[in-house]
Amino acid sequence: MTRKLPASIRPGFTIIEVLAALAILSIALVLLIRGQTQSLNNVRKVANYERAVFITENNLHWTFLDLNEVDDWREYASQTVEDGPYRCRVTVDSTEMERSSEVEMVMLKIIAETTWQEGNREQSFRLETWYFWGEPKQ
Repeated sequence: MTRKLPASIRPGFTIIEVLAALAILSIALVLLIRGQTQSLNNVRKVANYERAVFITENNLHWTFLDLNEVDDWREYASQTVEDGPYRCRVTVDSTEMERSSEVEMVMLKIIAETTWQEGNREQSFRLETWYFWGEPKQ
């Protein structure tokens, strides 16, 4: 024998329960979308940084190659290269060192720095190295 329940006690969800579930679901979706947006921003920042590292290393490499071919290193004392939103500046400067050989050598300090705009902030990546430049005395 089945018993019929009155209309006020029927099984199911009340409107308050449905609204609470929708509120919880909405909050979870907002948090999920916010996390996804932050992840995409981080991927973009890493891609920009990776591109800047590549540009900086590439300009430093070409500076080394060019220094091997020139008669005077001062021709490369300061160079600026622009690659889209990236601006790379390479500076070459001599430093004093004690000479104890027959080779006329100069110790060069080479700095390569790439800057780019990310939002309203300027970002940068910098490499610094040393290089012996010189020729035997004739």
